[in-house]
Amino acid sequence: MDNNGIIRAEDITRLVLPNGIVVLVRTNHNSPSVSLRGLIKAGSMYDTDDKAGLASFTAGTLERGTERFSYQEINKILDGMGATLGVGAGDESAGFYARCLSEDLDTLLDILSEVLMHPTFPRSEVEKVRGEILTGLREAKNDTQWVADYEFHRTAYPKGHPFHRPVEGSEETVAAISRSDLVRFRTTYYRPDATIIAVVGDITPEQAADKLDRAFASWKASGPAHPYVIEDVRNSVIAQRKNVFVPGKTQADIVMGFPGLARTSEDYHPANVANMILGVLGMYGRLGENVREQQGLAYYVTSQIRAGIGAGPWIVRAGVNPSNIDRAIASIETELRRLRDEPVSADELAEAQDYLTGSLALRLETNDGVAGTLLGMELYALGLDYLERYNAIIRGLTVESLLTVSRRYIDLDHNVIVVAGPVQS
Repeated sequence: MDNNGIIRAEDITRLVLPNGIVVLVRTNHNSPSVSLRGLIKAGSMYDTDDKAGLASFTAGTLERGTERFSYQEINKILDGMGATLGVGAGDESAGFYARCLSEDLDTLLDILSEVLMHPTFPRSEVEKVRGEILTGLREAKNDTQWVADYEFHRTAYPKGHPFHRPVEGSEETVAAISRSDLVRFRTTYYRPDATIIAVVGDITPEQAADKLDRAFASWKASGPAHPYVIEDVRNSVIAQRKNVFVPGKTQADIVMGFPGLARTSEDYHPANVANMILGVLGMYGRLGENVREQQGLAYYVTSQIRAGIGAGPWIVRAGVNPSNIDRAIASIETELRRLRDEPVSADELAEAQDYLTGSLALRLETNDGVAGTLLGMELYALGLDYLERYNAIIRGLTVESLLTVSRRYIDLDHNVIVVAGPVQS
């Protein structure tokens, strides 16, 4: 690590185990613990419309019992060590995290390998997880933020596209998922050659490689790896607005935007900084200052770029009084046009650059933050020297580069607007 707290390429060890697992190790002997984060290319992008929620359901049941351990035994062992372990799934990958004292890592890896390689999907536990998911989905129908986001994705992305369907699925699709579906999904998509593991803490690269190889040696891939690509559907929909009535609500929630860009795009960094100026910095950027503070048209308003393997949406979210819906939408569109048509100020750019470089340094202060960062570097092929280059990348952005990408991606001709709450359908 250099004097600025940035981790250098020489501080990171990257290796590939014989079965194809990619391992990234960063040694930190300042505390006697180890943080581990991993991902498997087994997200809901591999679901089908009629089995939406399968990836998430599968990940949620992996810890519920294995060939050697019951769910209760897993929890007892973890509690006895003061360790943590969790598994979940998003749209592009399944993820897992673990933390323990370095002396307990062998035991933790023993459990983790069982969870990933030998889950038994006990029928009683499967039904418990199904019940939890269904309860969450029923409750979500009364959440105007969730409803607006759900309908936005269904409208902005075509049927069959991974971003068209929610990660958690629907009541109908989750109810239709069988135990054999869970077994099949895990067997098909949980592969060592689709797995990345980052280990950070009181451990050497040699120790990490030895322990992981021993824990996962019997895990073998069968056949070629599955394609890991999400179709770019920019410009596939026309501008439209949808109102969704949610009874018993006094607030309306707005989600509006358009398909954006992938994390691997050369446009990512200038687009990300432009978005921060739009709706993130301080009290939520220009949107917070103008739409909320000056005009009083929103309870909250913020923007986000969801950039991953696929081109996720560039969206604005807002909560408003129903009487202010149209004016709030018009005001948000004004800010989008201003970002697209006019250069940001030098002060705005500098503030965003300071925030991004400072927040990276803070994230790298914890083992877990470093592990998560290393995962992203590997997944998006950013290079082991990415952290050394990061400040120069951010500081090298210009007002002109932000304007160029804003003009490229802010597309009001394909702007999808969804309003959920006390509104007419």
